[in-house]
Amino acid sequence: MNKDLVHSNLLLKHEANGLLFEKGLFNILSACGTPHLSGSYALDLMTWRDLDIYLQTDHLTMNDFFALGAAIANAFEPVKMSFRNELLAQTPGLPTGLYWGVYLGNEKAGAWKMDIWAVSTPECERLLEYCSGIQQKLTPEVVLPILDIKSQCWQDPAYRRIYSSTDIYDAVLLHNVRDIDEFKKYLNTIRKPTQS
Repeated sequence: MNKDLVHSNLLLKHEANGLLFEKGLFNILSACGTPHLSGSYALDLMTWRDLDIYLQTDHLTMNDFFALGAAIANAFEPVKMSFRNELLAQTPGLPTGLYWGVYLGNEKAGAWKMDIWAVSTPECERLLEYCSGIQQKLTPEVVLPILDIKSQCWQDPAYRRIYSSTDIYDAVLLHNVRDIDEFKKYLNTIRKPTQS
């Protein structure tokens, strides 16, 4: 199973590259700022079709951001796009910026979801530093448990509602959790409030 999970990561990254470079998402985003690939793509920990991108920009207006959304919609024909203004809402745990959640189908059935955050340079640096901190801790001893746990969580209704990939990384890297049963016990100790 471990070899299958490593191979699955490679296949998912290849699919993601098709969206980014063949279908043109990277060029669309580059017209508005500097895109940075983050999350499981950057960490080589992909277990489902989810792409996290930070768009570094200091001068993007609301009109620009909605024009960007239109360009993405025209290029990818998503079934749904969700918008957040976290410059105003400032929800704890979320980046400070503007957000497009792009759904190319039912994500729980395996369709691609793309999380695109337009953020300032200081905020982008902070977010990328967090991802880099995780990357520096990745060893073969922790990569396989992370992939294993993630592969069993992505269709869980509580995922994203009560816990996230960050909790999986913290559990394995900071609390020596090594399998799904240990992770479930760990979740009971952190008792996160429900987030929308």
